Amino acid sequence: MILNQEDGGRKRLIEEDGAIYQVLSVSRNGLAANSRPRIQIVGDWLNEMGFVNGVLVQTLPKPDGIVFNLCDKNINYSELYNATREKGGTLNRVYICNERTRSGTALVTTGKHLLKGGLELGDECIAKCEYGCIRVRKVKGNVRLINVARTKRPYTNEPTPMVFLLGEWLADIGFASDTLITVASEPGCITFTAHNKAVIYSEIVKYARKNKMQLVQVSTKESTPLITLTGNRITNAGFSLGDIFAAEYEYGSIKLQKFDPERFGFPEVESPGD
Repeated sequence: MILNQEDGGRKRLIEEDGAIYQVLSVSRNGLAANSRPRIQIVGDWLNEMGFVNGVLVQTLPKPDGIVFNLCDKNINYSELYNATREKGGTLNRVYICNERTRSGTALVTTGKHLLKGGLELGDECIAKCEYGCIRVRKVKGNVRLINVARTKRPYTNEPTPMVFLLGEWLADIGFASDTLITVASEPGCITFTAHNKAVIYSEIVKYARKNKMQLVQVSTKESTPLITLTGNRITNAGFSLGDIFAAEYEYGSIKLQKFDPERFGFPEVESPGD
């Protein structure tokens, strides 16, 4: 599972039902020989969720993820520390990040508690951020979360949505460079279907016209397969600029559907600390 692929999907946040969802990756802290898993969340929007500079945060492992709980200012530190250690967690503080590529309010956690939550280096996650609580879940299965990107119409320069799929994973599932694809759209869904190169081109064209599909071809960017789609098929399916969609795939087929929090382990009602 990979979220926000190589060069596509620059935006990493989406607001849904009063919560902010952010796409995350488990990175490495330290040298390779002694490295530990690390999760970093950066953004001034953290202040709106109560995670302001200097506050104490309890980080606990959960099945397939972790949870960050904002701590009461009046809590007894030693009692909290001992209770947190008993649950296999740790305590962190929010700080101001001034890295070259990232800056702003930041929350970082590193260590074995991530492993206890089933998270490892390279895992892709999604975080549900609400006031005082951030739940991070590992995302499983043949799914990629990608943003609807922005491009400009020729001649008018008007902004228009674009689907941008890039990576060697495309070749692994039958979408190698130069492969012909039919694109079908319906409300809430866009489906890409790869066609065998042995199939006669005129037959594919006839099939696409009959079923009101768009015909596109996998191109190449720096020797890597690339699929781009712009125009009315995106808007007719209900996607807008900045939307996150889930790309579920199997060999020869990619289906894009709107982001559904429940699909990724976030039920509508959750008890505190879940």
